[in-house]
Amino acid sequence: MIQQSQLRTPSSPSMPKDQGGAISLLVAISLGLLASLASFYSARSVLMDRLASHNQSQAAQARLAAEAALAWARAELQRQYATHPTPPVWGAGPTRSPCPAAYNGPRWQCATLQPPAHPSLPDAQAQVLAVRDLISSPHVVQLLASAKLNEGTSQARVQAQIFIPAVAPAPPQPITAAVVLQGCASAAKGATQVATPHMAASVCPSSSTSNSSTACTASAWVSVLGDITPEQISAWSEAQASHGLHALSQPARSVYWVDSSTTWSQSLGTPEAPVLLVFSGQACAQRCPSLAPGVRVVGTVVLQTQCQDDKARAWHAGHIQGQLVVESGLPELQSGSRIEARELTASPHRLPWPPGIDARQVQRVPGSWREGGT
Repeated sequence: MIQQSQLRTPSSPSMPKDQGGAISLLVAISLGLLASLASFYSARSVLMDRLASHNQSQAAQARLAAEAALAWARAELQRQYATHPTPPVWGAGPTRSPCPAAYNGPRWQCATLQPPAHPSLPDAQAQVLAVRDLISSPHVVQLLASAKLNEGTSQARVQAQIFIPAVAPAPPQPITAAVVLQGCASAAKGATQVATPHMAASVCPSSSTSNSSTACTASAWVSVLGDITPEQISAWSEAQASHGLHALSQPARSVYWVDSSTTWSQSLGTPEAPVLLVFSGQACAQRCPSLAPGVRVVGTVVLQTQCQDDKARAWHAGHIQGQLVVESGLPELQSGSRIEARELTASPHRLPWPPGIDARQVQRVPGSWREGGT
């Protein structure tokens, strides 16, 4: 007889206890890893947000520092021009700086302005580079301001153009006469006839000598050059010469202020690029230097005779294509002199100025501000 205990009912095979624990452990580890990864990425996202916010804050501080430096540079130029017609910023001192690659060539003049530390941004270092074109726009300065923070890599650049009182506006309607005088004109026997001159003075004196220098009003100068002062022309000429501009450079020098009494022997100017040649009161202290025979000047020639005819007596004009301006009469023009009226559409002293602007003040060019720059 078979006992009941000997009968075994078939059942599914059971899983060993150690294998089930291993699977549970793997599941727990996987869940822990997933939780750790989620926590890591959440912390990383928070960190990235903080870094982005910090970088954005630093960038904003750098931009504010650059804008403050730009405003300071404008005020500094106004201060310098208010106290001196040729401010030290354009001198040969420590402010003189090489120009960036975008402003290559002798026509560009660059100066570095170092603004003081901003009280609200002590960690910012700022600098302003002033750039101007000595040929076509010496009265317009491009201010390139940059700033960076002492800690971090944030930096910013802003730029704007300003008008400066380096050269005043010329009269809106140019005089087209070949000769502009403050007195009478007469030619020596055999001299080339000169077209009827424009009389800037209302009275032609009957004597050979005009009014004394103490009463000279420089009417001829004003009728052609307007409010441009001799100091401005002299400083402009010196800036061009010191930057390597000359008659054969590219572009060629356009303004010459001459203090020497030596006869002028160099031809200057072309119809496309006329010049302004001024023989100063110092050069004309005894008698204005003549243009040597065969010399041709295309542009405007000015004699600062200080209303004294004798300083221009027997003057030789060479060949002038454009205009001769004399602050007195022109007695006994030498034989061989030739003066032709020519319309000079690109006269160097006729610079573009917006209507109604006060050329005595430093002013921002409307619409010139922008971020970035060289």
